[in-house]
Amino acid sequence: MNILAATFFLACLPTALLDFVSPIWKNDPNLRIDDAYKWIYQATRGGEHAVPDREMAKQWLDKEWQSMSDEPKHEHEFVPLCPGSEIGRFNLRPYKARGGKADDLLDAFLASARDYRSEPKAFTDAWVELGKRLKQKAFGKVTHKEWLRLDREMKKKGYPAVHHSDHYNKTYRPAYRIVTLEQAQQLIPS
Repeated sequence: MNILAATFFLACLPTALLDFVSPIWKNDPNLRIDDAYKWIYQATRGGEHAVPDREMAKQWLDKEWQSMSDEPKHEHEFVPLCPGSEIGRFNLRPYKARGGKADDLLDAFLASARDYRSEPKAFTDAWVELGKRLKQKAFGKVTHKEWLRLDREMKKKGYPAVHHSDHYNKTYRPAYRIVTLEQAQQLIPS
């Protein structure tokens, strides 16, 4: 087992992952159950689902790169998805604002999708654990009732990747790629 896989195994266990993200989610009134699902999915499965092939990934990035505003809006470049920071969301706006190149980010995204160990069971374990926790106590708009609704829908489909909620999209206009910490460190100047 390599170091990244060992770190993932320890840091993204369902309880550790949920202990890490729960305070973040509780402080975000714009988060909905779809967004929690997406976070867990990305933390455990990486970004491979978003890479049908290099050319499509490049077209998607180029289109987003050209259409987004240049205003970073106080975003951090790298937002860890797991307590060990081994994978995270790399925000396009602050990266572009400081002169980052889309092609470098594309390479980092593709390398991350290829190298990160997707863990379907880790996703379902964390998702089920979230349901148990929400049954005890909801936070904001993230409730057990909403968890049950989304779980029924996603279970039928085999728990695929999902989009952010409409509310989250309107509020934050997220623009990021999922990258490993190793790849992020190559993009962020020391």
